[in-house]
Amino acid sequence: MTTTISMTERRGVLRRRVSQSHRISPRRRTPAAAATAILAAGLIVFGAVAPATAQEHRLDIDGFLSLVETNSLQLENARTDRALAEVQEQLVRTQIYPVVGGQLGYSRNFTDIEQQVPAYADGNADSAALGVYPIRYQELDINRDNDFTLGVSVQQKLFDMTVFRALDASRQFTTLTGTAYEATRQNILTAAKRLYFQALLLQEVVRVRETSEENAYDNYVETQRRLDNGLASPLELLRAEVNWKITQPDTSQARRNLNVALQNLKNFAGLEQNEEVLLDGALDVVPPLPDFSTAATAIANRPDYRVLLNQQRLRKLNISAERAKFYPSLSASLNYGRQASSDEFDLSDSTDNLTAGLTLTIPIFYGGSRFATLKQAQLELRRTTTEVALTEDSIATELETIRLTLEEANLRVESAQQTLQTAERAFEVSETSLESGLASQLELKDARVSLEQARLNYLSAVFDYLSAYFDWQLATGNGGARLPGGDVTPGTEVGAAPGN
Repeated sequence: MTTTISMTERRGVLRRRVSQSHRISPRRRTPAAAATAILAAGLIVFGAVAPATAQEHRLDIDGFLSLVETNSLQLENARTDRALAEVQEQLVRTQIYPVVGGQLGYSRNFTDIEQQVPAYADGNADSAALGVYPIRYQELDINRDNDFTLGVSVQQKLFDMTVFRALDASRQFTTLTGTAYEATRQNILTAAKRLYFQALLLQEVVRVRETSEENAYDNYVETQRRLDNGLASPLELLRAEVNWKITQPDTSQARRNLNVALQNLKNFAGLEQNEEVLLDGALDVVPPLPDFSTAATAIANRPDYRVLLNQQRLRKLNISAERAKFYPSLSASLNYGRQASSDEFDLSDSTDNLTAGLTLTIPIFYGGSRFATLKQAQLELRRTTTEVALTEDSIATELETIRLTLEEANLRVESAQQTLQTAERAFEVSETSLESGLASQLELKDARVSLEQARLNYLSAVFDYLSAYFDWQLATGNGGARLPGGDVTPGTEVGAAPGN
């Protein structure tokens, strides 16, 4: 009976073989590996007596993007701007509602105000015989000990074009800030996706560089053994040592690049710097090429382009607001007042007052400032309209550039995949030759290094393709999509047949 092995299963077997052949005997470890082992043993002993201080986070792409969307400080600023726009709209809306005010007053008089008032005609005076009766006066308190006042006023704008246009503008500004938030969100999520897959690629780079260094060290040890047996020359030993030493800076640089990428990843996700991050993902997911025919219609979905369109509408509303300054305004008022004075706290003897009024304000001449601001608003609209046209041309160029980059990256992925398949077959042949005694262990390690390098080239091509694909998502207004393509199952490899 014949058993058919799929491409995915075949690669899995090869990777297990490579992993097994990658193991080094304790007597043949590189000095760096030996130091790492000693350090790890010390950390294990220290960890047994000391509490753990670093928290471990295992992140897949969805979990990482969720953390970025929650903890990003830039998105927090954008959310604050959106909230401020909503508050501004509420503030403008209050101008169309009536203004109601009340006043309640009390005064205590500690001194009496006296005034002489006519009291009676004196009939006993000497002038009475002449028919003249003088008026006699007496002092009378004209104030009370307690004064009470109560007032209520209502004012309502009946017609004011500036308020109506300001309300329309505030609504449009709220829409604009919401669109600007979405543009910021898509830009940040696109950068986060690129950073996540870059960290995955750098992990593979570190692994390949460590494999190359260990293989060069094994070659150096083998050449030393052959020199001791008289089978190699001192020049060959020097070459082997040089080949080993020149791999060390590459390994160190690869580790540094990975650490920098992980630090940036923590900053994006809002994690503490002392927290350990483990990436739960792989660079073996390649979405299909997008439908380029829908690029022209996808421009309208771009939030940054919609921000410009909202700005254009806002400029038009600004022109209407400036023209509204030429219109008169009409407001109404209603006032009610009540006053009472008493030596006691008696409000029965009070005076009521109720008035209503209309106020018409007609703008006549303001030194020409209204015409100047109207002209300024019209020029701002013209400039924004020009920016919209320039942006449309720029977007068309950007889409074409990304399309060419995607097609070129897709070809490189296919080429790198074929090279990887060739390297896999070469490793299988070397493994079979070693079992048959036709190849040495060193030749098998060389084939293993070639296979790892081919895989690294393939993953680099995949990352370049994904980076261009993220740019396409952002350029078509879909930068917030979590998984590239959406219809690609995670873990599906390029070239693997469905159902295998």
